[in-house]
Amino acid sequence: MPKQGWLCRCGTRNQPTHRKCRGEGCGRSRPKRRVPVHARTLRDDSYETYVTINRDIHGARFEQCALCGKPKPETYRHERDHGHKRDERSFGKPRGLLCTYCNKELVGHLSLEEARAVVMYLERVERYYAGGAV
Repeated sequence: MPKQGWLCRCGTRNQPTHRKCRGEGCGRSRPKRRVPVHARTLRDDSYETYVTINRDIHGARFEQCALCGKPKPETYRHERDHGHKRDERSFGKPRGLLCTYCNKELVGHLSLEEARAVVMYLERVERYYAGGAV
């Protein structure tokens, strides 16, 4: 079973709900949670930055999804897509705006090579059912 709470620099293990260390004479604040490198863009770059990237890279207008072209809903914004894998040039950088479906189901955590493999797979299936050579 994992240990509960947070460990202070003084060595005291504190309850998860405590904001200050309860160690004798310590009183340090709980450390801030670490933000993964790839997610720092979500913290540091505004939604408007993503709108600009979406327009510059993909030519998308009016905050539409860069993949399927779906317009931005009135009640919420599209999701901000950024690179997740260290071997990608876009790692930790904004890539554009995507609707929830495209972000979760299509792009998700695919690398460029994995996406190409999916495209090749689907093209083979289409050729097969069209009566062409595989």
